[in-house]
Amino acid sequence: MIRAIRMTQSLLLLTLISLTAVTQAQSESAYQIEAILFAQPSGQISGERTPDSDWANGAVMLEETARSDVRKLDSTQYRLDREADKLTAQGYQILMHNAWIQPTDSRLKVAVHQGERLGDHFPVEAVVGLQRNQDSLALDVKAWRHIAVRSQTDQNSTLVSEQLHQIRRLRLDEVHYLDHQSMGMLVRVSRR
Repeated sequence: MIRAIRMTQSLLLLTLISLTAVTQAQSESAYQIEAILFAQPSGQISGERTPDSDWANGAVMLEETARSDVRKLDSTQYRLDREADKLTAQGYQILMHNAWIQPTDSRLKVAVHQGERLGDHFPVEAVVGLQRNQDSLALDVKAWRHIAVRSQTDQNSTLVSEQLHQIRRLRLDEVHYLDHQSMGMLVRVSRR
């Protein structure tokens, strides 16, 4: 009987050690990504092609995912509030300010959006991937800004869009600026 109790205790201890190691490994590979997409004060949308309706194809939708390793953070956990306030004070329009947790996985893309639907799209859409090489971290960002423009000849409206797409090597805990015509993006990645 004592031997069975000791074996059970040993198994429980090994299980606890294994779970601790897995949790630690997961937390070491988890990152907090925070992104602010903003409109340049004088920039006009150039009217590039609207993305396909499956803009988030293959990506995990942040608002809808059940994955435990990808989750949205509430605004109390934002770290770029001061930068957002400075942008607003200088006349920039904040289109999206979002933060989430995700692991580094070259196959994982996270899709975020902001605003009320405009047909098949949202006013702001972005797909973000995070990749870790041996000595560096890279961010792959595609972001779209859409505006519905009403035709003067009839009541129909068309979607005018602009896309920002950049792949950027980055350093942890630094604010990185991505620039594109009528919009820009600030991104900060930190270990969670």
